[in-house]
Amino acid sequence: MAAALVPATPAAEALLAALADRPGATATELAQAAEVGRSTAAKLLTALAAQGRVLRQRSGRRAPDRWTLPTAAPIQDPSPPPTTPPALPAEPIPAAEQPPSGAGRLRSGQLRDLVVGCLTERPGHALSPTAIAKRLDRSAGAVANALQVLAGQGAVTQTQTTPRRYTIAAAQGSHTDAQR
Repeated sequence: MAAALVPATPAAEALLAALADRPGATATELAQAAEVGRSTAAKLLTALAAQGRVLRQRSGRRAPDRWTLPTAAPIQDPSPPPTTPPALPAEPIPAAEQPPSGAGRLRSGQLRDLVVGCLTERPGHALSPTAIAKRLDRSAGAVANALQVLAGQGAVTQTQTTPRRYTIAAAQGSHTDAQR
């Protein structure tokens, strides 16, 4: 079903004139500037958008939409575009140096595995939950909870209470044997 053409009423003309002066304005702002009701402005803007005479920029859930007039297509320059040297590809970072991605949800127990892996890579080092969280790009609170569970299971050992520091349980035993 085609949208009915919006007639050139004084309200529509005033609204378009206000929009020309205030690109990116809300329907309420345009209604005040055009001296028409908010309901009338909202209905006219919606109808004008359906015809392509105005553009609606949708905002977030609680923010009002913004309205603009469509811009004319830019005139094409007949001259060839300037040549630029191709961009050199960035040198890939070795996988061992890449920080783990914090994006996405982990499976049950996967954070504990990551924490154990982090401590295993640094035997003999006592790390805080915050330091481990930064290395894993995860929440410090979640890492602290995982460390408490792991300490209860005997996989890690809490070496200090204030500030809390943890080390891998097996590394601590081999570390003390090496000192003898």
